[in-house]
Amino acid sequence: MSEKRRFLLAGHAGFYNRGCEAIVRTTTPLLRERFADCEIALSSNDADNDRLNSTAAGLDVLDVRVPRWSPRWVVRQTYRAIGEAAPSLWLSGQVVEAISRADAVVQIGGDNFTSDYALGPESPLIAVNRLALANSRPLVFWGVSVGPFASPETEELVLGHMRRAALITVRESISGDYLREHGVVDNVVPVADTAMLLEPEPVDLSGFWPATEHVLAVNVSPLSCRYREDGEIDFGLEVAQAAIREVLARDGWGALLLPHVMGKPGNDDVAYMSRVLQRFGGDSRVRLAPGTLDCAGAKHVVSRCDALVAARTHATIGGFSSGIPTISLAYSRKSHGINLDLFGHRNWLLDIVRMSDPSEIVAPLRALLQQRVQLRAHLEERSAEMRNAAAAGADALAEVLGGRPAR
Repeated sequence: MSEKRRFLLAGHAGFYNRGCEAIVRTTTPLLRERFADCEIALSSNDADNDRLNSTAAGLDVLDVRVPRWSPRWVVRQTYRAIGEAAPSLWLSGQVVEAISRADAVVQIGGDNFTSDYALGPESPLIAVNRLALANSRPLVFWGVSVGPFASPETEELVLGHMRRAALITVRESISGDYLREHGVVDNVVPVADTAMLLEPEPVDLSGFWPATEHVLAVNVSPLSCRYREDGEIDFGLEVAQAAIREVLARDGWGALLLPHVMGKPGNDDVAYMSRVLQRFGGDSRVRLAPGTLDCAGAKHVVSRCDALVAARTHATIGGFSSGIPTISLAYSRKSHGINLDLFGHRNWLLDIVRMSDPSEIVAPLRALLQQRVQLRAHLEERSAEMRNAAAAGADALAEVLGGRPAR
């Protein structure tokens, strides 16, 4: 009988983010297919809520956080006062124990190792890497985008861990090129995001579907505008409004606002896009999807639409993998890389960080709608290729760990 494998999935924020949910929901079946009867633990920043989610079935959900005023927290603060605290003190005891027992520690947060996050000796993300390497546990970066980084010190810290990793699967070519330029090559495998494999699950649309024949789905987020130099958080609302006004000028068209991250103050798509809905004064052609949809339900909703404009990366992945013509409102390199890999160009991408006027959405949206039949055919043609690429990481991991042979 083969040895039962243990995996720790790290770098997970919480299922309140439908992208995080989609990654877990598609990664765990890949692991179970390659490693029969494996045990999977999930380190989470929102463990109490995550345990209530159906995606957590069969997973050991561990709280990564160290409670304030706990003995571990007090020891950490004491060490910080005189120098650097050990990496184990930045993680809960149960996560530290899971790292020591794991056959592989898998960093699943797709863009965690970019300048979008504060990375340094006091980051739990870095602490996981350091402990895995110190315990000689295979460290895996799973479906990641990488760099750029805020400082040379952070860049060298992260790349140093990646050079020692057992495996890095990169989900888009810009990150692959970045790693190659920095001499990280031998342990790198190109893949697609595992969320490409997410199967939609039908939901009742009657309570929120626009009263129109054709529907444009729109997703904007406060996070995407946080990186703008002018600090104009409401810019995304203006972009959404411009896109919706464009489709409402067409016979038989309406718009559905589709949230992707919910329940976090300052980063809640429902609260943010509710303000867009208010600007259309109860027009039945403009509706807001409920924040209660899970990632599979949200993908079903997207699959019923005619086109999509989205800021959240996994919202666009839901569109791409459903064959829906999609414009990405990019705020980091991950969207640039995914668009280049899918289309060979960035014609269907706008950098929302550098846009100067919300009306810039109008011309590409008009072109997208005019070409939506051809774009749908292109995405459907790429579907099998995308799914195979999304599964390739599990094949590579099986080779590294000596699991089930690749298909």
